[in-house]
Amino acid sequence: MFMIRLFVTFVISLLSLQVFSQDLVDSTKQLETIVVKGFESNTKSLLVPASISSISEKQMKKFTTFSMLPAFNAIPGVRMEERSPGSYRFSIRGSLIRSPFGVRNVKVYLNDFILTDAGGNTYINMLDINNIGGVEVLKGPSGSLYGAGTGGTLLFSNQASSFKPGKDTSIYKMGIASGSYGKVDQHFSYIVRNKNLSAEISQGHDQSDGYRQQSRMRKDNIQMHIKSQTNPKESTEAILMLSDLYYQTPGGLTAAQYSANPRQARPASPVTPSALSQHTAVFNKTALLGITNTNQMTLHWRSVSSLTASLTGFKNPFITNFEKRNELNFGVRTQFVYENKAYHALKWITGLERQKGHYTIDSSGNNKGISDGNNVIDKILAKQSFLFSQVNIDPLDFLHIQTGVSYNGYRYELNRTKGLPANGNVLMKFNKQILPRFAAMLDFHEGLGFFYQISKGYSAPSIAEVRPSAGGIYSGLQAEHGWNSEFGLKSNLWQNRLLWNFSWFDFRLKDAIIRQTNSAGSEYFVNAGSTIQKGFETELSVIALNMPSSKTIQQLKFSASYANNHFSFNQYTIGTTNYAGKMITGVPHEIGFLSIETEFLKKLYINCSLNYISSTPLNDANSALASSYRLWQIKTGFKSKVHNKEIEIFYLMDNLGNAKYSLGNDLNAFGSRYYNAAPLFNFTAGMNISF
Repeated sequence: MFMIRLFVTFVISLLSLQVFSQDLVDSTKQLETIVVKGFESNTKSLLVPASISSISEKQMKKFTTFSMLPAFNAIPGVRMEERSPGSYRFSIRGSLIRSPFGVRNVKVYLNDFILTDAGGNTYINMLDINNIGGVEVLKGPSGSLYGAGTGGTLLFSNQASSFKPGKDTSIYKMGIASGSYGKVDQHFSYIVRNKNLSAEISQGHDQSDGYRQQSRMRKDNIQMHIKSQTNPKESTEAILMLSDLYYQTPGGLTAAQYSANPRQARPASPVTPSALSQHTAVFNKTALLGITNTNQMTLHWRSVSSLTASLTGFKNPFITNFEKRNELNFGVRTQFVYENKAYHALKWITGLERQKGHYTIDSSGNNKGISDGNNVIDKILAKQSFLFSQVNIDPLDFLHIQTGVSYNGYRYELNRTKGLPANGNVLMKFNKQILPRFAAMLDFHEGLGFFYQISKGYSAPSIAEVRPSAGGIYSGLQAEHGWNSEFGLKSNLWQNRLLWNFSWFDFRLKDAIIRQTNSAGSEYFVNAGSTIQKGFETELSVIALNMPSSKTIQQLKFSASYANNHFSFNQYTIGTTNYAGKMITGVPHEIGFLSIETEFLKKLYINCSLNYISSTPLNDANSALASSYRLWQIKTGFKSKVHNKEIEIFYLMDNLGNAKYSLGNDLNAFGSRYYNAAPLFNFTAGMNISF
């Protein structure tokens, strides 16, 4: 209730301020209109019948230059967590229940390249924030156009993708930052363009000693991006991304350990060694190559085809086991688009996406950070493909319709080549799925629209769930599936100075996949019957002052978001225990965000934010709850031009209230080791230069 009262008070205050300051706008500057790509809309967000939130490049770096986490956590219904530096988890509307680490049940693209592999996993931590030009978050099932996944879809854009071939231009960008707990971040990029070509090469380095024991991190990235346009009708893009990531994993703590010393790594128990002695860590080296061709074949027809290939070497010495993975993935996506703007803004998109993955997974015991040689080796072939088709049309000036469907196939072939039990070839073939979506938007009044959508979601278990790190094979897991219905309101008023979105959704999920752990701390997954996931989300952005020519305050902006989740198990029984009616594990009832941004004296700025997270169930029985917390953050800085060089100097203060909280709890952890302590007050100072 705290967040509801605070949000209502905040909105009333903003509206009062808005009425007072309606004339305080510099007429020489038009405010930006948000255009979204999701569902192949390529139009104003107000006209798209879907829950889509956008983060611009500027918003992404509003608080940090080294982490996407603060920007994502400002979006209602979205949670990004960091159990230790580099160990990210990501969820949309409760999809976190499947993600002990990484990103599952959410489809991720970079431009037209497929980042999610054939096994259902995405290494989002290999991305460098300094290469991101923006991202769209499509909330809820979007399988009609993007395939399997009940959580949603992320559409990243590359920073250089906005630089189209044109007048000869070159841009250098570089920055460095340092802060608490050995934090160092450095990045460099060079962007060049001419009549037929735009290209970028970038490099980034990030490291931290971590707040806890056994939580050091080091990450190095190199990325090259080229876009060629030899004629007005055809363009080709290519990307090469190299990532070398190492981070230690301190492990979860019990409530008593967390209270006594939150900075400690998981200590030894009578039956298991400590995280320190086992040198627990993750080593991830990934290379990704992508090529896309766009061809305007006729006045109304164009084709977009992309090929993505990735190679990953992964090692994870854990408390009780040592896992090694070699992963080779290929993906292709081809779509044909017919567009006739003169005929009710008609657009028809149809195409195919197909992925294939080869995985060799080696599990053994861990002897102080070294494999003990007692191996179990599996070779896995993953295949998934889907056909999709969608029609966007405006039959009336005030009515915008999107209707689409996809036909999905998913299968795994598992072959144990060493170790027991010798299962032979195991085929997991999931039933073909038809995933429809219908959505409509009514905008009777300029700047105000109402939408409704209904869609089906489907998600097969990922390879990490079928074959967990300890070496077992759970071929009995079923794909989860369900229907989502949603309606909402979008408004864009007072010359784009007030943006407000509201949505209410009801998602009924069957065979939901839930994480469990055994006595050794090794994870496994079960189907949880069915869940009911209801809630509402709202986000508000108000530019109260926009006066670029003023000598005092140039801009004053307020933002707020709020999510209220009523997520519960509907049918869920393990053994003789019935969890029906219990809150879904890992999903807080309330999540809120408030921020104030101001630019003043032509060169200075201050950004302040508050995140609120209500108590969160840590196990299926709801017998353990993580306490609610409030997280305050302030970033202040100086921007100026010196000899045609844009210079920014900033200072970031995080967790000003010294809140003791766990950002990334281990759900259903054996021995009640739920807690991964986040840093208390910490700071970062840095400088960015571009010319």
